[in-house]
Amino acid sequence: MRLAFGRLGCLLGVCAALAPVAYGDGAPVAETPRSVPSALPPANEPPRFAAEVRRTAYGIPHVRAADWGGLGYGLGHAYAQDNYCVVMRDIVHATSRSAEFFGELDGDATADFVLRLVLGTKAEFRANHLPPPTSAEARLVAGFTAGMNRYLRETGPAELPAGEDGCRDAAWVYALDEVDVWMLLARLALQASSDHPLVRQAIFDASTPVAASPPSGGLPPSASSAATTSHDFGRLQRDLQRFGQALADSEAGSNAIAIGRDLSRSGHGLLLANPHRPWGGSGSFYEAHLTIPGQYDVAGATLPGMPLVGIGFNRDLAWAHTISFATRFILYELRLNPRNAAQYLYDGGYRNLTTKSIAVAVKGDDGELRTVRRAFRVSHFGPLVDLSGVSPLLGGMVAAIRDANIGRYAVMLEQYLRMGQAANVAEFADALRTIGVPVFHTLAADRAGDAFYAEAAPVPRVTQTQLTTCVNTLTRILLRLQTNNAALAFDGSTSRCEWGRDADSPADAALYGFEARPKLRTTDYVANGNDSYWLSNAASPLAGYPVVFGFLGFENRQQQLRTRIGHLMVAEQRAAGFDLAALKQLLYRHRVHAAELVLDDVLRICAVTPGAASGDSAAARAKRACTVLREWDRRADHDSRGAQVFTEFWRAVRERLSSFFTSVVGSPDFWAVGFDPNAPLATPSGIDTANAANRELVIAALSEAVAALEATGVPLDAPWREVQFDARGPERLPIHGGDGNMGVYAAISADLEAGGYSRIASGNSYVQAVTWDATECPLADTILAHSQSANPQSPHHRDQTALYAAKQWVRFPFCEAQIVAEQIGETLVLEE
Repeated sequence: MRLAFGRLGCLLGVCAALAPVAYGDGAPVAETPRSVPSALPPANEPPRFAAEVRRTAYGIPHVRAADWGGLGYGLGHAYAQDNYCVVMRDIVHATSRSAEFFGELDGDATADFVLRLVLGTKAEFRANHLPPPTSAEARLVAGFTAGMNRYLRETGPAELPAGEDGCRDAAWVYALDEVDVWMLLARLALQASSDHPLVRQAIFDASTPVAASPPSGGLPPSASSAATTSHDFGRLQRDLQRFGQALADSEAGSNAIAIGRDLSRSGHGLLLANPHRPWGGSGSFYEAHLTIPGQYDVAGATLPGMPLVGIGFNRDLAWAHTISFATRFILYELRLNPRNAAQYLYDGGYRNLTTKSIAVAVKGDDGELRTVRRAFRVSHFGPLVDLSGVSPLLGGMVAAIRDANIGRYAVMLEQYLRMGQAANVAEFADALRTIGVPVFHTLAADRAGDAFYAEAAPVPRVTQTQLTTCVNTLTRILLRLQTNNAALAFDGSTSRCEWGRDADSPADAALYGFEARPKLRTTDYVANGNDSYWLSNAASPLAGYPVVFGFLGFENRQQQLRTRIGHLMVAEQRAAGFDLAALKQLLYRHRVHAAELVLDDVLRICAVTPGAASGDSAAARAKRACTVLREWDRRADHDSRGAQVFTEFWRAVRERLSSFFTSVVGSPDFWAVGFDPNAPLATPSGIDTANAANRELVIAALSEAVAALEATGVPLDAPWREVQFDARGPERLPIHGGDGNMGVYAAISADLEAGGYSRIASGNSYVQAVTWDATECPLADTILAHSQSANPQSPHHRDQTALYAAKQWVRFPFCEAQIVAEQIGETLVLEE
């Protein structure tokens, strides 16, 4: 039986939406209350959107439509059924309305202002960034929007999910238009640049309240930087290192491995996708299968508001992403006119800074809305930034930011569409030429046994020569060196430091073209764990590229522990070869690579440290820790006893010894065997136990670990299943895996709280292991660790989490006969 809606009418009626606020010239004005558009087209006209949705186990929707608008419509409705409030909350933020609806405390006025500056008002965004309405991308978004609105119309505000993550009867629930969704996609594209929290704050800090009189024509006096006259370089170095650490957030990670036919037992390719994403709310994955017969047939995971699959597979190809820490923006230091601080020097003359007055609505504690305006100064590079929040010693530096992802939102969606249509690695690589993926490494494998890697996200087309000649003052050099190239500041006074173009650069942007990028097509394997392109294949390093292609784990630099353990596990399996079972086992081995490198030395230090294990001294606590660690299996698995001790120990070590990144212990004095670029998977290793400072550090870190665990009531020798768990429901589900910073491949991020690690913030999310055989259907085992729905009342709120806890997988029903055999419930036919 099929459940039909649309022309049969909306049984629940049309629900009026609460009045939003519209912005014209920056001033908020009350808009006429909007209703959700009627679902019924005139009887003599075909429906604008039509789709059917079938569900299989764990709530996975299989959306089928005849065109792109219908495909977006079916996905939008299915997504809303499971996560309507998640998408709506994200849209409130993306359209600069968080302070309007959530107030000063719970909203984010800083983000509202910066996004309004960067994206414009809705009217400006519509005029400047929307693709032609007949394009596939526009139709997808229009359909997704209509599907979301249909769900609201059918459900009504009073019946929406309630609770902390719900939106029942919320003032911020309203009928959407397609610009709302496009702005959400735009914010996704800017996550590593203008919308990065530190960058966003620096843009905001350069603005001034409109009611105030800006000093000196709107800016402070020109200065190369306060740092050039300060002797406190030690403080500046520490400030910049923290800045670099934040720009390369080690908690934002992923793993991926693509196996070629030379390592495949069947000769077909294999792919493991293991992105680490939030376990709820903004940025969390959703599993779906989208089909337009003959045009698009892709399964996998997507993000809130994204009307296509982001990581997934089709009949002949599978692909994955990991976050890439390459350059997505460049700062340009400006030399202001000493007679007019509203002008800056450029190629021997002066250009005017323009002023943009930005207004947002802010709800006060009394519930009343007021309009707040700020003035932003903008150069031809982009808006000005104030880096005094990074370090007070940078307070005199006048700089602007140029963002490589600005304005490329439709390109992003078009590229994902083409990626899903590719039938093999060659076609997939060709789809990447528009450089639309915003911030990721991309890996793929196909049925024929080809494997592929590329850094194909936007990277400014700047040369290694420019990195020398344009970073030519002490402050710029310090900024580059102390952030490990995560933040680059160029000379903004000359066109010699502008971005260039390659012959195959995208037509709309001064970015590196596809041919100039690090990439590798092979029949062996490729892998990435968020370090740079350098060790995409450990036996065939990619080298000779500018540092802008990957400042984290750059060429001949120490690699993160997840990178190392990933390559080592492939090497250990090389002789036996891979099938789907062997590939999946890599994820659930739960080896703690940091322990494999240092624990023997830790135990030796404990053994020679005088004192008993009883008492409150640092040595006594360390002794208690080592008693547990001697019996620990050096894994983060359910029955591992002591993983919590090593987790807190390694956290304490990293806090003291990490240099540029929290995940890498870079101190050369710590290691017995220092890093060797010719042996990057084996080094560094061991602790230099002859160094007294290291012995003291180990005892102190062990002591801190025990103190932290005892303070939170966590037994040192409790099995991991009792220490790390998902507590979102009445039943505690044990969660295997651990902190990726200590070299656990199946990374789980959770802070120690009373009773253990009970709030899983992020980590293993949507995981897919894909290969092929002689049949036409791909063999795909998947798991969505946090489950499909944010609604606690949904049967799909924790069902896959329970499956994940038991280390099980879902064999994904891809082909039509499989879907029919496994369908649960009625087919939902949607039209309007």
